[in-house]
Parts: sequence; structure tokens; C-alpha cells
Amino acid sequence: MKLLLVITKSEIGGAQVFVLNLAKELKKRGLEVVVAAGDGGYLFEELKKYNVEHYYLKSLKRDVNIFNAVYFIYDIYRLLKKNNFHIVHLNSTNTLLSVISTLFLKYKPKIVFTFHGLSLLDKNYQSPQILKFITKHYFKALSGLLDASVFVSEINLKEAIKYNIVKSGEVIYNGLPEETMDYLQKKDAIEFFDNLCNHTLNDSFILGSTGRLSYQKNYDFLIDNFNEIKKRIPSLKIIIIGDGPFFADYKKKIQQIGAENDFFFVGAIKESYRYIKAFDVFVLPSRYEGLSISLLEALFAGMPILTTDVGGNREIVNNDSRQLYELNNINDFIKKLIFIKDNKEEITRYNLSLKSNFGLNAMTDKYMDIYKRLLGK
Repeated sequence: MKLLLVITKSEIGGAQVFVLNLAKELKKRGLEVVVAAGDGGYLFEELKKYNVEHYYLKSLKRDVNIFNAVYFIYDIYRLLKKNNFHIVHLNSTNTLLSVISTLFLKYKPKIVFTFHGLSLLDKNYQSPQILKFITKHYFKALSGLLDASVFVSEINLKEAIKYNIVKSGEVIYNGLPEETMDYLQKKDAIEFFDNLCNHTLNDSFILGSTGRLSYQKNYDFLIDNFNEIKKRIPSLKIIIIGDGPFFADYKKKIQQIGAENDFFFVGAIKESYRYIKAFDVFVLPSRYEGLSISLLEALFAGMPILTTDVGGNREIVNNDSRQLYELNNINDFIKKLIFIKDNKEEITRYNLSLKSNFGLNAMTDKYMDIYKRLLGK
């Protein structure tokens, strides 16, 4: 079976980790796997380590430029025509345009699309109604040409059906390869951040997160409410791993509130999950989510989690309200944070019991079932 995985960016990110893990596991199972992606570097560098063939598509970008869209349709058409793929598995909104390319092919592969979230259509995404209208009909029109629609959370599937984007779909939770995840122990991880932040963190209570510095992840919430949280926990430090369009703005806001010695944006780090045991609580204040890879990494580390009750976050913690708070509600956040601080061991045991729901082997099995079913095998 020959399979093409397509994703918009090859930067460090949750969706890229998903593609990397799936590509490695499928290749291990004997499939001929190829990955195509746009700008970045991280994903291609990692794929080289596992001898996974990959293509850089200059036309594949995270924007709504009509010229890039047409260029991409032509670009992917040439790739598909040159290689007789049995399955094309798409993984981001812009890659959906690939289905248009297949209309011009003599040999048409089966098309699978994984909805890693609904982004602009999410109720918490503040955007003009006209943009939501266009996005809805974009999804609806192109989804009608798919052979299989996959969702990473139950809530996203229900919302897609509600919006009449799809009539049905399958839910496959993102999975991680537990056996190869090499976490640093707390002492070593703290020492790593001591050096990175140029501060001694040993006696601190550390809130930490990994995520793209963008509208979606909503790290503004932690900055805007930092002083109020610190009143309740005087030893508080916050460390955010990640890069993105808001990096400079966030650094400036930290300076404006005088928190340079307490609040650290440390940039993107490869295999960032390895260092998260330095955190006392893993926080994710997102406005919307599909099924967060960073939350799964925290779960596998046995970290207590405090995250917004949006998207698939509730499904990750198995409806545990102790680790969920109402979006942008600082009183609810502080209340839950104090509870977790006082009951850390109990929460840790609970989260470790949930790992089996999100294994890479189980995830890959389910995708393999879809591929085989589509090919009549």
C-alpha cells in the first residue's frame, strides 16, 4: 500500500507530531509512506531520521491567497500524477484543496481527511460571520468529495454534523508512542530551565505549557491575570515553550507588567515534552482545540492538568471537572489551581490511568482499518 500524508506546515507543532508518529508507525508496518508539507524544517528533519520519503511544497501555505491555492492544486496534482498513491491522507484545512486535484487524475486515490479541529467554526473563535459562512461552505463542498472523514474528538464530530459539514464520520483519538517517550526527571528538567531562563527555579511553583503563540492558545489569559494568580501562590513562575506570531507581543506585555523574572517565553524546543516534568501543573488556556498533543504529552508524564473546557480537552481528562475551567474565567481557574496544588498526587495517579486511551498502536490500527476498507482489502 502506498500512502501520502499531507500537512500545511513542517514546523514544530502538534499536528506535525501526529503526522510524524503516524508515518513512522505505518512504515514500520510495511507501508510505503510519503509525506508532503510546506514551510518549516522540523518535520522534514525528523522524517530523515526514519528514512521516510518527503516532498516540500512551496505552494502549501497557511493563508487564504487565491494564487497560492491554485498553485497548490497544480503542485499536488503533479505529485499525485507522478506517484500512484493508493491513499492520500490530508491533515489541515488548506490541504483539503487536494481533492480538486484528484478530479483531473485518471487513477484516483482514496482520500482521507482528519479534522484536527474546526478552527474558525468553533463557537469561541471570534471572527466575522461572513468568514464563518465561507469556511463552513468550503468544508461542506470539499468534504463531499472525501472517501473518509475522521475527527480527533467526539465533540468536533457532533459540531460538524450540526453545521451540516458531514453526515457522518469516525472518531480516532490522537495517540503517542509511550515506549519511546524519554522524559527527563523533575530535577534534571528544572536544571534545564534554570540554564535556559537564567534563573533558579528550585523553590518555585511552576505552571508550564507548550503551544503555538497564537490566538488559539490564548496565552494572553495567563499574562493578563498573572498578578492575581501570584497573589494566591507567591512562589509562582510560568514557563511557556513555543513560537508563533504573538511572540514579540507577549514578551512586551511581560515587560509592561514587570514580570520578566517570573514569566518566561523560551521559544520552540525540539521534543519539548521531555522537559515538562519540571512543571508542577501543565496549563493550556486555549480558546478552542481538537485533541491537543501537548495535553496528551502531559498526561503520559503523569502531570496534573488545568485546561479550558473546550473541544476535546474534556475527553482527554475523561470528564474530570477538577482539571477543567471555564474559558477566561480567572476565578474558576484559581479555584481549580489551588485544588490541584493541594491534591497533586491524587490527580497524577488519575491521569496515569488514562494513558491507555491514547496509544499510538491503537490509533494506527484504526487508520489501517479505514485504509484497508477503502481499498477493499
